[in-house]
Amino acid sequence: MEKTTTIQVIKESNPKIEIRKPAKKTVLLCFNGFQNSDTHDALPMADYFQKAFKGESDFDVVPVRLFSPSEKKTHHPRYFEKEARKAIEKYHALGYDVALMGYSFSCSLACKMQAKYPFIHRMILAAPIYDTILRNMIPHYIRYAMKFAKLKKKYGSRVSKVMGRQTTKGMIGLLLSIMNSILQDRKYIRKVKDCDVLLLWGEEDLLCTEHSVTKFKDLLSCEKMLYRYPTLDHCLIKSLRDDGAVYEDVFHFVFGTPYKIEKSTLSVSPSTHRRVRVKYDEDGEPIPTFAEIFSSMDPEGDRVTFAEQKDI
Repeated sequence: MEKTTTIQVIKESNPKIEIRKPAKKTVLLCFNGFQNSDTHDALPMADYFQKAFKGESDFDVVPVRLFSPSEKKTHHPRYFEKEARKAIEKYHALGYDVALMGYSFSCSLACKMQAKYPFIHRMILAAPIYDTILRNMIPHYIRYAMKFAKLKKKYGSRVSKVMGRQTTKGMIGLLLSIMNSILQDRKYIRKVKDCDVLLLWGEEDLLCTEHSVTKFKDLLSCEKMLYRYPTLDHCLIKSLRDDGAVYEDVFHFVFGTPYKIEKSTLSVSPSTHRRVRVKYDEDGEPIPTFAEIFSSMDPEGDRVTFAEQKDI
């Protein structure tokens, strides 16, 4: 018998939030988080929705790209907001009920959009970052951006093939713009009104700490629920194989869709795991992947931040 890996979820209930199928066509607009590749964070989730539910309803899941990693001119909070407004106004004009999903830094922007567009009555905030990124995590982000720059210089096209269409061009400027976006927009968290909110948090997340998700929860004066995933980290929406249960929690909250994967758990057979082909340099050393570089960063900075914030 094959062993399985189970993802568990701890769900807070809120009887004031009604989970139901919307009466009219509805779209879930998904904002991206920090990224240095052309692949949108929410694409796997949108693809799964198309395959599992699109034929059964007049609903849709649409990734909204707030910036282009390779285009410096898009690396500004005003540009992020312009793209968000454009998507919201487009689907509202088409007669859709609009729901929003913010991810990581864009959770604050999603709150700002709801405050500006009060017809938005349902929102998902996944791995919301409040201020940990502003203190000790920015240096970590900059360090891994610099690592990519050095790897690209040393390995050229070979490392690009391993890492996909990723860039480090303007990455530090983009990080500063993301920092400014959080600073400018987080004041809108307390201004969210007449909107049901679902907070999603992976307890292994080193970027969205418990302090951060608690801050969002405390500042939101609207009806909200928190789903905690004990085994997941900051990338809790990037893989159907790993995070399908999260996707179905999102769809159920917004569209009232049934659970096609067993409720609250996701079983993964080892036979479905993808094989990774390792590339080696001329010295016989393996070229590290994005995930390996990211995970090699010292996590102590975030722990120190949380320890300091507990005393505030």
